[in-house]
Amino acid sequence: MTVSITPAKRKSVPMLISLAGVSGSGKTYSALLLAAGLAGGGKVGFLDTENGRGSMYADSPGIVAALPNGYEIAEMREPFAPSRYTEAVEAFQAHGCKVLVIDSQTHEWEGHGGCSDIAENNKLKGTPNWILAKREHKRMMNHLLASQMHIIFCLRAREKIKVMKDDRGKEQFAPIGLQPIQEKNFTFEMTLSLLLDEHSHRPAVTKCPEPLLHLFQGNQPLITKEMGEKLRIWSEAAPAAKADPELLANKALAYAAQGTVAYQEFWKELSSIHRKELLARHDEFKELARMADDRQKQDDNAGFDPTGGKPAEMMY
Repeated sequence: MTVSITPAKRKSVPMLISLAGVSGSGKTYSALLLAAGLAGGGKVGFLDTENGRGSMYADSPGIVAALPNGYEIAEMREPFAPSRYTEAVEAFQAHGCKVLVIDSQTHEWEGHGGCSDIAENNKLKGTPNWILAKREHKRMMNHLLASQMHIIFCLRAREKIKVMKDDRGKEQFAPIGLQPIQEKNFTFEMTLSLLLDEHSHRPAVTKCPEPLLHLFQGNQPLITKEMGEKLRIWSEAAPAAKADPELLANKALAYAAQGTVAYQEFWKELSSIHRKELLARHDEFKELARMADDRQKQDDNAGFDPTGGKPAEMMY
């Protein structure tokens, strides 16, 4: 393999942003304001898993002022499987949305049909199959990271308790603060992660690029459309990354690492130009996908077959 080493340059890529908080902390309202600024006049989409609550803000004066053309909405009912989130994101992207708000992404982790149910409903020797559940979650994450939209995730949060032992070996329960309800590494996949205060609705930073920290320092401001505009300006200040051959190859590697089915889906969605760019390494990626299939079968340890017993034919 030839390694190409060049000077590092920041590239413009769509932002992934998470807003976490307890019920009533202002997640949905804040997400719509942020989306309005990020969209820059483009379409804003809203994926509602909260039984239609996302439509409640359609005539809110503050949202109407920020989004005079409104926003596009679709409702998702159970099951909240990772693959259904992927399908919804692709549908909004095909619809021409520049920004998508997902409220709530927590359902994908612990809602009916989400990752917790996948693990419980596919037990191996009586043990929840978290290998399968996390594999499905990771496939979804790869799709989200490849999206051309800015995506804002609303996450529920709850107080987390840590069990510790004192000097006498006695268990003690210590609160460690509010934590987003999602896979433990989810917020660190984000460009920006914020935790909203229950009473003031002001954001506390969980993760933030250094050039953007000034937006959240000092007396914390409420999230506004102007804050979204500043994020968009920063994001668009760098050249677009979508034409970068190395970025395209890295995406191909990420999908190949998830197995044949994931790589097939990735390949079928590529434009003819992008397929031509990857053609020289196409066989390499297919072989990596086959190797990933073998590893997945070994990990399952009980004969679980993700293809349902059918051969995974190469459809590309």
